[in-house]
Amino acid sequence: MPENNSSKRNYTLVLSIAFIGIGAWKLYDRFYQEEEVETYQWILAVGLVVLGVYQLIGLRKK
Repeated sequence: MPENNSSKRNYTLVLSIAFIGIGAWKLYDRFYQEEEVETYQWILAVGLVVLGVYQLIGLRKK
């Protein structure tokens, strides 16, 4: 049972980092590179960053 919990935590950690990375990349394109990014894309990017941070906080509390 502990091995399953450990692999779930690792999976959540990797997904959280991926969400933050993808979201940050799109936000970087939008605000620093000043590229044309559709409104829905950068709003979803903010959502990905928030979700990633939320999951990391959830892992920290466990």
